[in-house]
Amino acid sequence: MRRLPIWIVITLITTSSIAARAAEPVAITPGFAATAPRVALVIGNAGYNGMDRLGSPSSDANLVAGTLRSIGFSVDIERDQTRAQMLDALDRFSKQASRASIALIYYAGHGFESGGENYLIPVDIPVSIDKVVQTDLRRYAVPLRYVRSTVNGGEPRSLVLLLDTCRSPAARGPVRHTMSTVDAAHGELIAFATQPGGAALDTFWLGATRYDHSPFAYYLSQQMASGGDLLTMLKHTQIMVSAATADTQRPWFNDGLIGDLQLTDPIAPGPRTSVSQATGTSGAARGASIQRAAPGDPEATGSDEGPAADTSALPAHWDSETGRMLKLVPEIWQNPDVANEVHDQAEQGDLFAMTTMAIALQNRPPGISDEIWFRMHAQATAYTVYATGRHYPLAEALYGNWLLRENPSVADQYTAALFLQRAVDDGYAKAIEKLVPLLPKVGRSNLVDQYNARYRQMYGRNLVLTNVD
Repeated sequence: MRRLPIWIVITLITTSSIAARAAEPVAITPGFAATAPRVALVIGNAGYNGMDRLGSPSSDANLVAGTLRSIGFSVDIERDQTRAQMLDALDRFSKQASRASIALIYYAGHGFESGGENYLIPVDIPVSIDKVVQTDLRRYAVPLRYVRSTVNGGEPRSLVLLLDTCRSPAARGPVRHTMSTVDAAHGELIAFATQPGGAALDTFWLGATRYDHSPFAYYLSQQMASGGDLLTMLKHTQIMVSAATADTQRPWFNDGLIGDLQLTDPIAPGPRTSVSQATGTSGAARGASIQRAAPGDPEATGSDEGPAADTSALPAHWDSETGRMLKLVPEIWQNPDVANEVHDQAEQGDLFAMTTMAIALQNRPPGISDEIWFRMHAQATAYTVYATGRHYPLAEALYGNWLLRENPSVADQYTAALFLQRAVDDGYAKAIEKLVPLLPKVGRSNLVDQYNARYRQMYGRNLVLTNVD
């Protein structure tokens, strides 16, 4: 039997969930149009009194609002809102969210928990943030519970809350205000800029460069610009923020969505095709966790991570894995049977197979449409994010190298250095060849001698530098 062209196999692989969905009757909830609107309310509260003033919520709101508009959202942006203004904005947004496919709220500003309730803080609160007590919050703040119930009154198909709170700029000293875990209801996704009990940066530094955005807003807006799957975006954002903040800030989210939610999709979420770690694999989870509580379990704190990579392996092991991977990639393109076999292994959680498929899917075959190429690229990203989140060093090195392509920005170079360093620390010494010449470019020259010495120790020879320009 004649084989299908390999690009068709890859296309079928990356659109399998769509094909499965098309094979079944599509149930559209009565009252929802096929092109239901996507609406967003963006609030940036920075103008608090005295030392409570924040630096970046206004610029963060502008950044996120601009990104959402670029992918087709209708956006209402509000800045420095009093309590009365926030309540009015929520009432208006509830009407806009009526029958919307996605209702999204991004809030940047002060916010914390008291007595098991989360509160968003208006700029007219008459009490200093570090002196607020529960009675003040009940009188002057806006409960998150009220935000959810008000917007859900408009019956949007999906409600997404992105809370860039718990701001802790250096000028305010060690005071930390946290948010508590939240149970996402059916059709909701609630994401926080940092883990429960943690603090979020108001601005951040990458090397010698200061960014007047929170790391959550900065990396989230980059991910949202693709308009792809929301959960993949959040996982990717978590990894980037965690790396840029030396794991002091780890975004957290609670997922109550049913199916995959594409930010550019006006149709109801489709069936989710989860990529889970294969059962029976030993090893302890570590690194940046993605805490996703099951609906109805507001106190869940378990990690979504699979087993960590074995960092005790000899360098020859990872060199052999790399060679096997590079040999397998052209076979995937030439042989549909191999492509399907590796894809099946990736879907079962094999980190080697995921990384190999990610490399294969990054090559655009001739003659395919932009839509199919976007899906291939999105699948490659999803595999890489998953494997990187589990500290698989070849995926970490791959991601670091991706960031260095096509005239990388200072931020990309700095983040690439972080991922290449993780790859080395997780056992893949060859990543030092790209890491060492990159370190001086991002203001981390103090690490050069350390990683040069590690290379000599592991390979018994001096490092031959690779140009990263």
